[in-house]
Amino acid sequence: MNIIKNFFTSSTTTANKKIVLVYVIFRAITVFMLINQIPMQRWGDAFLLVLTLALFAIPQLVERMFNIEIPNLLELIIILFIFSSTILGELSDFYGYFKIWDTALHTLNGFLAAGVGFSLVYLLNKNAEGMNLSPLFLAIVTFCFSMTVGVMWEFFEYSADRWMNLDMQKDRVVQQINSVSIGAESNGVNHIENIQRTVIESEDNSGNSIETVIDAGYLDIGIIDTMKDLFVNLIGAIVFSVFGFLYAQHDQKKYKFVRNFIPQKRE
Repeated sequence: MNIIKNFFTSSTTTANKKIVLVYVIFRAITVFMLINQIPMQRWGDAFLLVLTLALFAIPQLVERMFNIEIPNLLELIIILFIFSSTILGELSDFYGYFKIWDTALHTLNGFLAAGVGFSLVYLLNKNAEGMNLSPLFLAIVTFCFSMTVGVMWEFFEYSADRWMNLDMQKDRVVQQINSVSIGAESNGVNHIENIQRTVIESEDNSGNSIETVIDAGYLDIGIIDTMKDLFVNLIGAIVFSVFGFLYAQHDQKKYKFVRNFIPQKRE
């Protein structure tokens, strides 16, 4: 019984009762959904649910590995982000119902990842002997760390779509394409504009022909979504990098709200 209780209430040592309650609710929802997916053999969805449960343990693992204290606000935002992206976004199709959902989450991801990157370097700079990194250098490292996390997440989305038959890189209907793969001219860019409809001919396992019609254009299979995600991640990274620069420049005396996103070294 204690094992089950510890599983649902597991959190950082600094988490208050409200955050622990959020963990319990989110984990209960995730486990309930996972139990429902197994009889229906929806292994892709089951994989996402197991991944969600694993991601909920990130704050606690980071706290133990680096011997730091994670602010309550940062921990709450992290678990809300995880729940919003996997359970609500992917499995409940909030990405389809709310077009801004994916954009908002990737912007927040850029901001949070920058906060984590800044924290790691800032704590090292403050506690390691002989280190005196400039605020500008801290901001550059913060930005690079956030963008690296964003790129790695896009790699994960591509891998899940490629090998788990998911659709994390959302498709988009476009009305024009540029390609060197069509047309008679070798290595020449061919432009097709005002696309009205695309017809896809395929076969099922029995050899029967299937015709799929895409109205209003041509189906882009993820590149626009990926680039949009990286652009908004860029915005989030820049915003936190600027605040991180100002925070370090003034040696914590100003912009104190940044502390809500910066873990502190445990005494």
